[in-house]
Amino acid sequence: MRDAFKRMEYRDKGFWLEGGEYVENAPLKEDIECDLAIVGGGFTGLSSAYYIKKHDPSMNIALLEAQVIGFGASGRNGGFSMPVEGSELTLHIRSMSREQAKMYTDYSQDCVYNSRKLVEEEEIDCDFEWVGLMEVARTPFQMKMLEREVKHYHELGHTDIELLDNAALKKYLNSSWHIGGRRDPVTAIINPAKMVRGLKTAVDRLGVQIFERTPVIEYHPGESIELVTPGGRVRARNMIVATNAFSMYLKIKHYRFVPMFTYIILTEPLDDKLYDELGWPGREGMVDKKLFIHYFRLTSDNRLLIGGSDAPYYFGNSVVGRDKHSRIFEQLERNMHGMFPILKDTKITHRWGGPVAITLDFVPTFGRHAEHHNILYGLGFCGHGVAQGLGAGRILRDLLLEQDTDLVKLPIVHNKLFPIPPEPFRYIFANGIRNLMRAFDAIVEIRA
Repeated sequence: MRDAFKRMEYRDKGFWLEGGEYVENAPLKEDIECDLAIVGGGFTGLSSAYYIKKHDPSMNIALLEAQVIGFGASGRNGGFSMPVEGSELTLHIRSMSREQAKMYTDYSQDCVYNSRKLVEEEEIDCDFEWVGLMEVARTPFQMKMLEREVKHYHELGHTDIELLDNAALKKYLNSSWHIGGRRDPVTAIINPAKMVRGLKTAVDRLGVQIFERTPVIEYHPGESIELVTPGGRVRARNMIVATNAFSMYLKIKHYRFVPMFTYIILTEPLDDKLYDELGWPGREGMVDKKLFIHYFRLTSDNRLLIGGSDAPYYFGNSVVGRDKHSRIFEQLERNMHGMFPILKDTKITHRWGGPVAITLDFVPTFGRHAEHHNILYGLGFCGHGVAQGLGAGRILRDLLLEQDTDLVKLPIVHNKLFPIPPEPFRYIFANGIRNLMRAFDAIVEIRA
């Protein structure tokens, strides 16, 4: 646990975080009091500060980040502001009522529109591109899955999602690996580190106190909550925990999720000739139809990013010191060459990884912590934390202020997620499911 609170370098945590000049805010060095303490400086924490302060400018808010803004998943992800994926929609229809599935699907799409609105209103320079999402299939079995998912989307009112046969797919992507797909127009790609830093600027401008390099070592609940940090204590009337996979350290809903790692590789910039040969004119965000998906996209300078393929869980809920995985990096590179043979001589310049919080039914969870009415949380974004993290602050705002809105009636608020057992059973359970998913993907690939 202490390792998570050590001062860590952030520039080696991936391509996004190494770029640009970044000025850290000073750590907390004294005891303070506030109306609301927010723990976590990623999309969820910053969006909570943003929407709450916009609603009530008089509220005194302090945001505490253990390392630097965007150090966790918000600064290391693939940069997809996207709704839920089709396979997860099918799962939600089975696990929720159809009405609840529609509410959640509508909400997840609205989060993508909300991210665009936030970028436009706050003039955040984050290489924002509204490009849509392609989910691509390699086998006839995967195409049947896509057909079913498109049918579900249309039944829930999302008729702008289209199924693509092989000929239609070729208009969007020149890939010999894939035989078809579906296209969703509602997705953007961004530079996530620029996004989270731009949101920090907006929150700072509103008058929120932001303290970096300020880990919360422990907290003491009560009518007034006391948060203990190395440099001072914070006494707050309310507290929001926005630490996602790192919530393990505060024991907030830790039995509802497991922290699993996802990994990314990035190429050097592609020259114009090579980019044209890719046959990817619309620059859509891409995911494939595996259970352990590959996600791939282009950056603003035409590097190819590809991530996914596997997602290990490390014993003891480890979330630090696992940012490299040579086998997965090698697998990603092999798969990149399979999808795009013309890139066989293209250099890989960056390799990185980071933890995400995965729940058993692949939905996030929001609510009040146990019997503590003044402690709120939002976590478990399952790899969809860009759009949903940027929208999470709206739910937490309405929960905090006890507003009777559609947001607090969503099926992800006060939802009863399946508990995940403690160690050593947690390791066996999480990696057992992971191995079954990998085996399923391998069988499907053999049939390709």
